[in-house]
Amino acid sequence: MKLFEMPLLALSLASRLAPVAATGAAPGASGWLALRDRNSLAVRSKGEPENLHFGDSACPCIGFDNIRGETTVVLDDGAEVAYPADLGARCEKWDDGVHSACKEGQTPGFGNGWCAQSWCFVDPCNCDIPVMPKMTKYVPDARFRGKPLYWSYATCGGEDMFSDELPEIGAAGCRCIGFDNIPGSTDIRIGKQVVSYPAEIGGTCRSWDADLHPECKKGEPESWCQHKWCYVDPCSCDLPEVPKVTMYLPEASFTGKSLYYSYETCGSPDTFTKKWNLEACVNQQDKERCEVLKKEGGHNKCAWTGTRCLGAELVTHPLCTGVVDAIKEGEAHAAPKSGSVVSADSTVLALAATTLALAVF
Repeated sequence: MKLFEMPLLALSLASRLAPVAATGAAPGASGWLALRDRNSLAVRSKGEPENLHFGDSACPCIGFDNIRGETTVVLDDGAEVAYPADLGARCEKWDDGVHSACKEGQTPGFGNGWCAQSWCFVDPCNCDIPVMPKMTKYVPDARFRGKPLYWSYATCGGEDMFSDELPEIGAAGCRCIGFDNIPGSTDIRIGKQVVSYPAEIGGTCRSWDADLHPECKKGEPESWCQHKWCYVDPCSCDLPEVPKVTMYLPEASFTGKSLYYSYETCGSPDTFTKKWNLEACVNQQDKERCEVLKKEGGHNKCAWTGTRCLGAELVTHPLCTGVVDAIKEGEAHAAPKSGSVVSADSTVLALAATTLALAVF
């Protein structure tokens, strides 16, 4: 090679490596030959987004990309299918043309439905996106840091059309607590009546009161009867609207704290608390009324922040440190700044002065 050809070679290599440096991907992520199984090579088409995508930064893909071999997946019908060894390590349409249901002439078939959706394996403990990952069926015995493998279509921008529908469990910053699919019932005292609710009450986002609460059995039920809500951990809830102490199970607790509910985490407006939960802390307008409310055993149910009344744990519990500060900060941002409001009289005077000055000139 001649000396004057060296810069051209360096430039050529740089142009080929630029996409790799930009994405942090190993060679093979764009326009490189990638080893797909023991016997064949596949050329990835340069520039395909899915080949450069390793998931949402809040829920990144896990696993080793671009490795030799294959992964055997046993389908529900018992059939064994050979997937690439790097299955799930990046966002890709892994099933399209591979899964028996994703072949031409099958249902949903090649390029259709869930076959055409990208997904990857993720760490459920490092996945902070609205749609929770699901435990994979493909390699049930596999483990990542001691946990079963989970997959996510959402982190790849795809839609999960494959998994069975899962219950809603609240917003990402304020998940529901409790259990789902628990047999039995829970007795709730409402006024003078005792109503049997499902044992799993509050464990997921559901319209728990529909057809059960006495007010929801009337000819024209209240709006909240159809609104979804669930129980939440008040110290792990960063929604603008604070959760409230439940009136249904006043003696129940979660990790030593009172039981709190939230409509907002389920995407519903709270039209229940103001009218029907009159002793809710948020309904108390001054310190005296706030601090007089007690729980079983004489402990304070509520606490005064200096401006409003909240559930006692939100103000005093060590695990809720910072909740009140965040609320006060939000109130400070919402309040009009001093001198920012100009009265109508001052506006009129200013206009009059301007008119007078123009008339003089």
